[in-house]
Amino acid sequence: MNNPEILKVYNFDKKIRCGANSDGGYVIAELEGGYDLYISAGVSDEESFSRDFINKYDMCESNSFGFDGTIGNYPYEYTNKISFIKKNINSFNDDNNTDLTFLITKYDRIFLKMDIEGGEYPWILSMSEELLQNFKQIVIEFHCITDNEWNTSYIDKIKCLEKLFKTHYIVHAHGNNFGKVVDNFPYVVELTYVNKKYFESTPELNIKALPTPGLDFANDSGRKDLDLNFYPFVHSTPIEIPIARPIKKKVKIFKTYKKLKMKIMFQ
Repeated sequence: MNNPEILKVYNFDKKIRCGANSDGGYVIAELEGGYDLYISAGVSDEESFSRDFINKYDMCESNSFGFDGTIGNYPYEYTNKISFIKKNINSFNDDNNTDLTFLITKYDRIFLKMDIEGGEYPWILSMSEELLQNFKQIVIEFHCITDNEWNTSYIDKIKCLEKLFKTHYIVHAHGNNFGKVVDNFPYVVELTYVNKKYFESTPELNIKALPTPGLDFANDSGRKDLDLNFYPFVHSTPIEIPIARPIKKKVKIFKTYKKLKMKIMFQ
């Protein structure tokens, strides 16, 4: 990652989990006030997050929408308080795809949950900063942000992250352990964004361990969760490294925190 600044995680104390304690659940910020629109982009067969979110914020089928063009029917065993549209999220509109603008332009306190297997990139690239301002909170799974895979160039992936960096703060990050790890960096990462207009000032950078016990759970419960305790996900204030000078005048450097190597790697 050439520009890790765009993935900095900021401190937000009041966070909750919606959805299963495994794949399908996400950590979100508990903000004051409600939402005027909920969008589940990418449904598949697991909607525990939508169930919990809709119940918590008293949403219903008139202001909650699920989108997925790859399935036949919505899994209504999770909730029936949602309207299903059999379309994929994309950068254009036709019989099988939508860029969501028909909804986004009508609301300004939107919650978006998005996991669309790489489709997040062309969609974000198509969004204007003005439209992104209508999203109060976003939880999104980014696929392979370190290279050119998933049908999107690395350069365009960075453009997407830079665009969101202008309008929203990342308040939580979780590595999906179904994906591989490349140079200690998660191949797939779940990020929680909160619109900057809901902050009176720039929040402090996150210094709390990730994953967070009691909130984060491994997507694949049979494998260890991914450690994100390094910059840019966890911030450590740079401190001076003490140098001991033995009698033989050999300089020995003592590392004062475990993740120094990772911090240097991303600078």
